[in-house]
Amino acid sequence: MPVDRSDTQEMVVFMDLVPDQQALLDCVPQDGSAISNLTAQKLLGWETDRYWAARDALVDAGMVVRGKGRGGTIRRVVDAGPPADVVSVPVGVADPAREVEAVIQSELALYEPMRKVIAGDWAKDHRSDPLAVEVTALQGRRSTGGTWSRPDIVSVEIRTFAYVPGKHLELATFEIKLAAALNVQAVFEALAHRRSATRSYVLAHIPATEAVAMEDIVGDIAEVARSHGIGLITAGNAEDYETWEERVEAQRVEPDPERLDTFIATQLTDRTKNLISRRLR
Repeated sequence: MPVDRSDTQEMVVFMDLVPDQQALLDCVPQDGSAISNLTAQKLLGWETDRYWAARDALVDAGMVVRGKGRGGTIRRVVDAGPPADVVSVPVGVADPAREVEAVIQSELALYEPMRKVIAGDWAKDHRSDPLAVEVTALQGRRSTGGTWSRPDIVSVEIRTFAYVPGKHLELATFEIKLAAALNVQAVFEALAHRRSATRSYVLAHIPATEAVAMEDIVGDIAEVARSHGIGLITAGNAEDYETWEERVEAQRVEPDPERLDTFIATQLTDRTKNLISRRLR
């Protein structure tokens, strides 16, 4: 009986993969389409260094190839003519990896317009004059301290007061969520960020067409946010501050100075770090 060498070779390669490499490969679509690094990492729930070690090993082994896209993408190396017994996802059947990919890509599209609103109308409304407002979510393989250590947007301000001496560093973090991905976990992500910030917010994009259906969920999240001092903002339109509503006001805290200093060193750009240093002198 003739031996199918392609199947045999594939089996050997898979046997050589360590568990992390196999787990990552299982997340990559079998049809050769791409998945972003961020999507794969979130699906696996891994920290940055663990993900990149497995990704690089698969690239070196020729199992996946890198591609372009926000945060970079990977795809399987597949033959032009796949074996007949390869099972494809039927039309109309949900593909969890692609659903998560769609959610993440939609969230990524919110970062820049929301950053502009935070730096503009939101800052004016809160009588704030930020030194910088940065998107901190897209830092690739750069280590920033593990799971939930990296907020999506950070606003930095140096405040002075008429009757209180000194200069005061204010650092606000924003965890961006789509309506489709919104749940109470967002509050705990923001709470993790607040260990290194003075205020933290959940900023949820909820279009007007979904607002009524989401009201109970938003109410539950608001209750949890309020109990932990986390702010909650809903936005019907990412670019229009007139559609933003502050459901819960964020409580100000005084973070540990060493943790705050580490956060600034690992999360912010050199330009912003230099601005902070100059203004605090």
